Amino acid sequence: MSSYKKFISSFFCFLIIVSNPLGNFGQTETGEVKMVSERIRLSYVDPLRCSKLLNFYGVNIGEPEKPVDITKLPVVVALPQTNFHETIPDHASVFPQTETDPINELMLFYDMNHPEKAGQVRQIISEQIDLPARKIMIEAMVLEISSMALDQLGVEWDFNSGAEGISENNFVQKKLDGANDSLVLGRIAYPTPGSGQLEATVTNVFREFNIRLQALVEDGSAQVLSRPSVLTLDNRMAYINVSEKIPIANTKFVKDYVSAVDFRDVVAGIQLAVRPRINNSGTEVSLQINAAVSARVPGKDQQVLGKDSVVLATAPTLSIREVKTYARIANETPFIVGGLIAKDSEESVKKVPLLGDIPFLGSLFRSKNETGQKREVIIVITPSVLPDESPVHAGMPKDDDLFDQFGHRLFRDAYRIRAEDTFDLRYLTENKGLKQLQVVADRVVTDHPHLFDQYPYNKFAKQSVPGEDALVRRQIYEVLKRQKASEVLDNEKLIFFERNEKVGSGFKVRFLVEYLEENAPFVLQKKDSGKAFGLCFRLKRNSMEIKQLLEEPVPELKIVDCPDTKTWRSLLLESNKNKIGAYPKQVIFLRNLSDLTRLKNAILMKKIISLNASDYILKLKNFTRGRLIRMPTVRENDVELIDADVATCYYHSELYYSVLEQSLAHDYSAFKKLLDGTVYGEGLIQAK
Repeated sequence: MSSYKKFISSFFCFLIIVSNPLGNFGQTETGEVKMVSERIRLSYVDPLRCSKLLNFYGVNIGEPEKPVDITKLPVVVALPQTNFHETIPDHASVFPQTETDPINELMLFYDMNHPEKAGQVRQIISEQIDLPARKIMIEAMVLEISSMALDQLGVEWDFNSGAEGISENNFVQKKLDGANDSLVLGRIAYPTPGSGQLEATVTNVFREFNIRLQALVEDGSAQVLSRPSVLTLDNRMAYINVSEKIPIANTKFVKDYVSAVDFRDVVAGIQLAVRPRINNSGTEVSLQINAAVSARVPGKDQQVLGKDSVVLATAPTLSIREVKTYARIANETPFIVGGLIAKDSEESVKKVPLLGDIPFLGSLFRSKNETGQKREVIIVITPSVLPDESPVHAGMPKDDDLFDQFGHRLFRDAYRIRAEDTFDLRYLTENKGLKQLQVVADRVVTDHPHLFDQYPYNKFAKQSVPGEDALVRRQIYEVLKRQKASEVLDNEKLIFFERNEKVGSGFKVRFLVEYLEENAPFVLQKKDSGKAFGLCFRLKRNSMEIKQLLEEPVPELKIVDCPDTKTWRSLLLESNKNKIGAYPKQVIFLRNLSDLTRLKNAILMKKIISLNASDYILKLKNFTRGRLIRMPTVRENDVELIDADVATCYYHSELYYSVLEQSLAHDYSAFKKLLDGTVYGEGLIQAK
């Protein structure tokens, strides 16, 4: 009996247990309780707060100082917090005890005979209590603008009409008779002719505001003092400080001698504190705002003079403009917090030399000119609620090579995933049937955590998708193609293990190009020759036989007929299918130099997966736009081995969709077979 059949048989016994009616809470049929414990790591909520909320659901809460009452299982206990210590204490003091255990955890005690009760507690925590706060991006723009230019920021009313008796900018008559008549505020359209009422729909007004604002900046009528932005959480304060500290000397002196000097700082710049609160639907944001703009006034420093007019100390004069307010605004809508007005005046004197200084008569030979300018600092704030599901939002930088990390001597290269690197897979991830399977799998592994890593639950639980590893490998392959990464690998440095019974190990190392020149030279040509060279690896890493430990890296070699691309794809598909009772196999077929380039990309793909942890990177939910993936560094003399993992990458780089289709059908069938007849299988979709 194969290992798969043994697993089915053993799990069938488990299903009989879980499908039986439950006895008394916390009791087995014999009355014996087997208590086990489990640590639950909380992601967002405090353990004590979580315990109090669990109490509302009727969950028994224990105390760290008292033993657990096994008659009240399951019981949840909040672990005591670890004491926080200074990172670098005073060297003269005694070092505190080092504590490195995890914090923010609960201890769950439950009866091993009734794990579903513990699953209910886990479900309450994950779905109702331990939830993340919503994210919001606060973008601010601080501008200095003249009052005349500020008037231009108002929304203009324009009326265009061909109707009789109505002229442009005239609203005495509010009736529109022409079919082409329109009333515009930004883009406010009056849609119904012949009506005597003003019923307009406002659209795109704030876009017009941004356009006008940008025009004033480009015109020189407005100056952007600062444009900070900050990411924060719902109902958490965000603080932005763009300023400089100006030192001011404080002196103490006796008569004409300074006895002591110290300094204090005053801050000049822009300070903005915002606390956002998002409404339930995410369409509006309430904001508590504290904004201050301070600047040094030139030419108005205060001076303390000593003997012989020696300057002993100076203090700058600051202009401070501050606003504190509350506001409620629609999401993604720019608004002006407040106008902070300042008025500058300048007096200039023009005179005739000497004559203008004569008392009384000098006024005839001089003139005064006073000019004034009113300036206003406005603060424009735009809140953007970031969706939890979408990887693309206002807080994400645009796709640009500047965010890649290449050329470091001591750190690994990294590539930032772009929009063109990811497939549109909404047809798959938003499929109702697949989502139902994922929900059922989550229910099972929540009630029975030991099944999380077991097949077929691991193919659906935690938003997993059967065959998703093939989709991710194909996307990585597209990245490598665009980067022309295969050029760094030398064909002469590719090796494989050739079977040779004359050698003690049973195989010897062969360079691929050297072998091809002797046995399959057609692979080193650009055009197809009608043949293909194959390397077949059998995966024996799960075998318990010692003699098979070194057999997996040694491929079976063969040359087959391959007249065209269709035949090549068919060979790949059929040769990589696994048969029941046989070792899984991965096969490579090389026809020409183009396939050799694909092989080199497969080698680099294997390296990328290894660098980024295969359990993480080969998940669709983790391979998303904006993430950084570590890239391999290939040196000139590096020798690369062709093995079964490379063969898998080679196969998935071409026939990824076939792998996805086969995996969905096979894994669904196995999953449904295990759940049929159980409470989890009720209402499960039917295979077609």
